[in-house]
Amino acid sequence: MKIFHRAIFFTKIPLVGHYKFKDIFQIFPYDLKNIQTEIFYKHYPNILEFWSTDEEITITPNLDDIFELSNEFEYEKLFFNSIPISLSKQDKILALLTTFTNNHFFRYSDIEGFWGIPNFREIKNEVPDSWTSKWCEKMYLTPEVQKQFKIEEFTSHGYNEINKIKQKEYFLNDPNIDFDSNKEIILPDTIDQLFENYYSLDPKTAFIINAATQYINNAIEFKDSRKTLSLLVSFIAMETMVNLEYKDEKSIPCPKCTQEIYSVCRKFREYLLKYLGDTAYNKKKFNKYYNLRSKIVHTGRQLETESLFSEVPDSIKDNEFLTRIEIIQISKLAIINWLLYPRT
Repeated sequence: MKIFHRAIFFTKIPLVGHYKFKDIFQIFPYDLKNIQTEIFYKHYPNILEFWSTDEEITITPNLDDIFELSNEFEYEKLFFNSIPISLSKQDKILALLTTFTNNHFFRYSDIEGFWGIPNFREIKNEVPDSWTSKWCEKMYLTPEVQKQFKIEEFTSHGYNEINKIKQKEYFLNDPNIDFDSNKEIILPDTIDQLFENYYSLDPKTAFIINAATQYINNAIEFKDSRKTLSLLVSFIAMETMVNLEYKDEKSIPCPKCTQEIYSVCRKFREYLLKYLGDTAYNKKKFNKYYNLRSKIVHTGRQLETESLFSEVPDSIKDNEFLTRIEIIQISKLAIINWLLYPRT
C-alpha cells in the first residue's frame, strides 16, 4: 500500500515551475501568499511529494562492507539502524536533485536551535535598545501548512514544467550555482534519464551512489562557510565513485618498490578521463587537483581564502573561487556521467 508524503524543502533561488519523475516524486513551489514579500529572505520554500510503503525499511550498512555481500539475506543482516522511511527518502531525493543540478535542494536538519532576532525590516520602527534575542527553531510554519500535509495522491497544480537546457551548457557555461536569485531554477535535459538509471540500480550500487550524492550535498552546504572542507568532501564524492568503478580490481604490488602498480592517484585520474573526457588538458588538470587534494589531506593545508575576510590579493581569491567551483562541478559530473554512459 502506498503512503503519500508531503514535505517542505528549500532552494536559494526561486523554483517557479514543477518537475515530476514518473510516479515516484514531484516538486513545485509552495504558495507564498502568506509571506510578507517585501521581507528579504534567502531560502525559498517548496513542496516535495513522494510515497513509501508499509513494508519498506531503511538500512545503513558499513560502506566498506557493501561490496562483500553475497546475497540479499546478508544485505538484510547488515541492518544497523532504522530511521523514518519518509525522512530517508526525502533526503535521498534532495541529494540527487542537488547532484543532478546546479542548485542546493535542502531541508532544515539542525534541531539544536539558535539565538536570533527578526529581520531588521520587521523591527525597523522599534527602538534598537528594545530589541531582544529569542531562542529560535529552524522551521517553516504557517496556519495552513499542517492542514495541507495529509495527502492521498500527488497534488494537481497549475505550474508549468521547469525549463531544461543541454547538459553541457548547463554545467559548464556560466552555471548559476545559487549565485543569482533573480534567475529561476532550470534543469539539465538529461535529468529524466539520470533518475531512470538511478532507480534501475541494484540496492548495493544504489547505496554507494546515495553516499556519493550525500557528500556532494555536504560540499555544497559548506562551500561558502568551510571552503577547504567543502573541497575535501568534493574529492571524497569522486573517490567514492572511483572505488565503485574499480571495486573488482585487485591491487598488484610492484616487485621493486612494493607500492601498488595501480595506484589511487592513477585510478582517480583514469576514472575522470574516462567519464569527463580523455584529453591532455584534462589529464594535466586532474593531476593538479589530485595534488591539491593530497596537500590538504597529508599536510593540513588550507585554502588561502578559508577565512571570510582573507587578506590575500584578488587574483588568489578569484583563482581559488574558480578552483572550488570547478571541482564541485567535476565531482557532480563524475556521478552524472557514470549513470548516463555504459560501463565497459
